[in-house]
Amino acid sequence: MTLAELPLQSRSRIIGLGGLPQRERHRLGALGLREGASIVKLLHTPLRDPVECLVGPQLLALEAWLLERIEVEAA
Repeated sequence: MTLAELPLQSRSRIIGLGGLPQRERHRLGALGLREGASIVKLLHTPLRDPVECLVGPQLLALEAWLLERIEVEAA
């Protein structure tokens, strides 16, 4: 399942960052988006992009295209 398919307010765990180049995965890892991290999809912004997510203790605004590439499993 991808983060885009996950309902709002559901806690999950990142299991992969499929389809992203190594450089992009490294950049996202620096923000805390890495395999094994807990993530909660909180809310859509008024225009539905970006989406606010809680990654560990950090609040991030992630673009919709990126949500489709983050693979998660329910926690």
